[in-house]
Amino acid sequence: MALIRVKPDDLDQVAAVVRIQNAARRIDDPAAWPQLVELMAGELAYGWDLEPPEQFLYTPDGAEHPVATLAIDLPLRDNRHLFWTQIVVHPDHRRRGHGSRLMHEVLRMAHEAGRPTIWAEAVEADLGARAFVERFGFVYASHDARRRQVLAEVDPEVINGLYITAERAAADYQLERLQPPTADGLLSELVEVTAAINDAPMGELTFEDEVFDLARLQDSETARRQRGDHSYRVVARHRQTGEIGGHTVVVTHPLRPTVAFQADTAVARAHRGHRLGLLLKIDMLRWLAEAEPQVEVIDTWNNADNEFMIKVNEILGYRLSQVYATYELNRAG
Repeated sequence: MALIRVKPDDLDQVAAVVRIQNAARRIDDPAAWPQLVELMAGELAYGWDLEPPEQFLYTPDGAEHPVATLAIDLPLRDNRHLFWTQIVVHPDHRRRGHGSRLMHEVLRMAHEAGRPTIWAEAVEADLGARAFVERFGFVYASHDARRRQVLAEVDPEVINGLYITAERAAADYQLERLQPPTADGLLSELVEVTAAINDAPMGELTFEDEVFDLARLQDSETARRQRGDHSYRVVARHRQTGEIGGHTVVVTHPLRPTVAFQADTAVARAHRGHRLGLLLKIDMLRWLAEAEPQVEVIDTWNNADNEFMIKVNEILGYRLSQVYATYELNRAG
């Protein structure tokens, strides 16, 4: 078989990945947004924080064109035991052993990299995918839910009422709207609240807290800029201490102008109990209405066990769109 690592600047290769993945999305996850060549190229060049994943095209012996893709991601800042993978086989070429050949390659690559813990994701309702990974020893370990907020269906009066209630509970805080470039001093203030995401549930996954520092936040801003993203951040600052108690981040891209993606919402432990999450997300809605009025929907992802954040999202009109399962194979020792 031929397994070729995709170069971000080779748009023919990137386009081949996009064709396979979009064909699979139409079957596996019809509500997912189609992938775009330019966006995929940016992801492969810069990732989320200048640690991009690797993407491969798989062409079986005797075939003229690739029939599957293989993505891998090896964290470098933390969780250096982890090897994340995603195998996507074109629907027209499934059940011919291609997925199994790629999984054997995954096991080899993970062993060679010294990464004993492997994660694989699939739509939770896809029992065939579950049976496939379980044949290799993977076990169900966690699940994430995608929810979608259709802005035309959001009642402004309800939102305004929620904002008034949250504003009263958070009277000791003031909101600030930030766009990059962010000064290093302010980024340093954001390290602690960004790290609060580590308190979110992770199911039974073998996972260590992510490590956040100034360099990582700088790299995140650089990656978003290089990808061409528009980034919006709202923070809640405690009036008395000056500490940033919570933040929310939403990202858009000119190539997908009607869609926004929730990047992060977190409240530091010492500042919880003041409805900051709700306040921040509503102020973000108001900001987007001013800055990008063409946005029609916002997608957000949460661990399916994150009851607190899911409750906030559903109050704001987010509705369940898809659930993905994460399966783990741990070959430690």
